[in-house]
Amino acid sequence: MALTLTTWSDLGARLAEARKSSRLSQAELAAAIDLERTAVTKIEAGERKLDSLELARVARVLKRPIDWFVLPSPPAVVSRRRSREAIDESQADVLLESLARDVEQLFELGLLQRREVARPAALEDVESAEGAASKIRVALGVGPGPVWDLLSLVENAGLHSFSIDLQDESLDGSYIRLDSAGVALVNGAKQAGRRRFTLVHEFGHHLFADDYSPEWIVGTVGDERERLINAFVIHFLMPREAVLSRWQELDGRRAPRLAAIALGAEFGVSWTAVLGHLCNLELIDARTRERLERDRPTKADYLEGGIVLREELAPPAVAPRFAQAVVRGYKRHKVSARRAVELLRGTLSAADLPPEDKVPRESMRAQFDLD
Repeated sequence: MALTLTTWSDLGARLAEARKSSRLSQAELAAAIDLERTAVTKIEAGERKLDSLELARVARVLKRPIDWFVLPSPPAVVSRRRSREAIDESQADVLLESLARDVEQLFELGLLQRREVARPAALEDVESAEGAASKIRVALGVGPGPVWDLLSLVENAGLHSFSIDLQDESLDGSYIRLDSAGVALVNGAKQAGRRRFTLVHEFGHHLFADDYSPEWIVGTVGDERERLINAFVIHFLMPREAVLSRWQELDGRRAPRLAAIALGAEFGVSWTAVLGHLCNLELIDARTRERLERDRPTKADYLEGGIVLREELAPPAVAPRFAQAVVRGYKRHKVSARRAVELLRGTLSAADLPPEDKVPRESMRAQFDLD
């Protein structure tokens, strides 16, 4: 990926943006990077250059990768950034942008290929959301029952996703669209059911052609579109006919709590989500839902029922095709070992990397004009 810094004013503006979002004054940043405050002022104004060592110190203090300061951001990243107050930018935002750059780089290197499915019609109501969920399951070759291996599944539709512990329990996840793909980041610190719901929510933003998800907490905005995307999510994860069939098999009418516990585990959704869905399907009433909300499952309930909970999207987790592309790029000498480890976000170490492909002797002669 080539550097595209055009002026020192551009770099200074990025530095000022990062400093403000980190809630540091010019004097505080100057002290942290061992410069005079006036030097920081001039850098931000584009009146003073930065050498590589100074930029490295700036990047470390402001917790940004160096390329954040010198490479252009994808258009959707810029739009998303402008939609949010700079003071609200968190390290999660920085990480999401970094992942978007990573995915974009692998496309530029020819290591990733574009993948899509036919997009569903626009969301109009809950019925259309349910219909869209059914059509997408068919398009992705998903059977009528529970759906697992979500990282692979959504990547087949062009969404490269990552589950990383964001060190902030209040965050769920977010999404950015690129020219060739989408990128989603899920907070791996959440429980498995919440992680899965969040990933399919961001998948909804991807399918319904949103440029980005503006918030980090699913359901925060509370507008009609978010509500309909959530309807898409629950019907994608828990299709109506499959739930009705299992509810009868589990004798849910007589033992709703036990049936709900089993359904939540089988379909991989949270207790709150499964109860809300059962209520919307009129399998339980609002009063029963409220009562069961207070009587949440315990470990003993799962042990007694012989139920094993699956920990999908446990962090760190990266999209499998993305991971394959990184390893392939490393073997083909397109990605360094250090960069490969960085791209894979802690899922392996340099010692885990396979041997690089041997460079043909003829290629070396041509490259270095050895003859």
